[in-house]
Amino acid sequence: MSWTYELPFGRNMRGLSRAAIGGWQVNGIAVLQSGSPFTVTMLQNTLNTGTGVQWPNRIGSGELEHRTIDRWFDPATFVAPGNFNYGNSGRNILTGPGTKQFDLSLFKTFFFSENQTRRLQFRAEAFNAFNTPQFNNPDARIGSASLAVGKITSAGNPPLLQRTSREIQLALKLYF
Repeated sequence: MSWTYELPFGRNMRGLSRAAIGGWQVNGIAVLQSGSPFTVTMLQNTLNTGTGVQWPNRIGSGELEHRTIDRWFDPATFVAPGNFNYGNSGRNILTGPGTKQFDLSLFKTFFFSENQTRRLQFRAEAFNAFNTPQFNNPDARIGSASLAVGKITSAGNPPLLQRTSREIQLALKLYF
């Protein structure tokens, strides 16, 4: 959802009054998404096929009533299938954490001409303005020697320009 609102005060003013009071604009973008699905896999492949990913056997739902970043799903509900057997667990059966991100900006326009073609715009923009953590999916490799199975160990996805930490930028834009 995105929105823009030009503040109504100062529109009909002239001179210094308009420069000080008029020309303000508030903008926002809200991203509210459920989590992305992920697949539980085996760390070691016992299929003897040479390559590929092996899925575990699913003996329970894997869902937890109260999720935390240290325990997003229950890894005890997934077990290794026997040698040379495919697991019965499906693809994308669990869902990771959702995204709640609000981007806000405030613009102030200064007009240099009566016909408003020449103007300078000051911009203050805040991405993820409330600095809400945007966690990635948990480690879903069953049989891992580490204690990270079912645990979320990273946040944000800057290469895709989404799920970022708070970023603030200031800019001047000249229209002529």
